[in-house]
Amino acid sequence: MARSMRFGRATLAAVGATVVVGALAAGILRAGADDASRAYPAAGQMRFRAITVDVSPLVGNGLGPEAEWVARDLPGQLRAAFAGRLAPGDRAAPTLVVRIDQLMLGASNGNPAQPFGDYGANDEIEGVGMVVAPNGKVVATYPLFSTVNALTGGSVYDMTGLQLRVDQLSNSFAQWLPGKMGL
Repeated sequence: MARSMRFGRATLAAVGATVVVGALAAGILRAGADDASRAYPAAGQMRFRAITVDVSPLVGNGLGPEAEWVARDLPGQLRAAFAGRLAPGDRAAPTLVVRIDQLMLGASNGNPAQPFGDYGANDEIEGVGMVVAPNGKVVATYPLFSTVNALTGGSVYDMTGLQLRVDQLSNSFAQWLPGKMGL
């Protein structure tokens, strides 16, 4: 067999394996569903007995005030976004646990040619929505990254402006999560 033919087959096998592993990681293929995940309805019919928010990664990254603001704002925003899917009396329903892993408030870009002039910045929030069965087992995860173009005019010491930006990020996360979950 020619050397080029062996190389071609090996390359094709490696590419095929990469595609399968990538599809598994992206959730396109499933390696196998466990009993707990089969016990719940399809995502479009999912209901939650509670929604909780975990901001401990933010605190661990030195973002104490931002963590407090997210912990204050995000639960209500999530309840509003999932209003038709809450079943507080259903003890068999899973809990939606939202963990916020990272939050970044961008600096003003100082470019007057930008759509928001001198005061535009990209703020970012990253986290995951986890569906947790009553037995504590995580049955599904939905990672989410959201960017908001923020107006950053004003003093960097103005905490009210920073709180508003964090509130916008929290709201963005809450609004995008149901779609990410297929709801």
